[in-house]
Amino acid sequence: MSSLKESLVPALVGAVLTGLGALVLGIYGDLLPALLPALQAVAATTYVKVVLLLLLLLGCAIALAIALYQRTKPYGPRALSGKDFGFNWSAEIDYSKKREEVEIAVQWLCPKHKVFLGIKDAEIPNTAYYRLWCAKCNGFHDMISGGAPVYVQEAELIVRRKILSKLRP
Repeated sequence: MSSLKESLVPALVGAVLTGLGALVLGIYGDLLPALLPALQAVAATTYVKVVLLLLLLLGCAIALAIALYQRTKPYGPRALSGKDFGFNWSAEIDYSKKREEVEIAVQWLCPKHKVFLGIKDAEIPNTAYYRLWCAKCNGFHDMISGGAPVYVQEAELIVRRKILSKLRP
């Protein structure tokens, strides 16, 4: 659907502008020679007004084409990075759904190898907490804040709130 929209809108704008150009040339070629004797009696100020009206119509057509182009331009996710809990993180922010909440995907980086860390179960009975795991180190990395452990879900929630506070001051 998106690729159809991306290819259809520019084609429609081009077709409308081409149609307007053909219409102007048709009027010029057919109507102008018939009106030429009558146009010699028209005042010069009327010519200026007609030219200004045509320029206004052309400006409106260009503004419409730009507005349609801007509306169909796809949104790219915005990337941010930072450091919290002893780990560097990278976040992609997707604003493509304007009426819904902003989506933020947070990735944590290994402090030693600077690669993205995976997430595995914390192996705590009856909980759904996760820990960061590095494939190169083949080990877990714990997040610590003030000497106390911080779980991945809590850290991501804190980072998301921090990002949203920067976006919406």
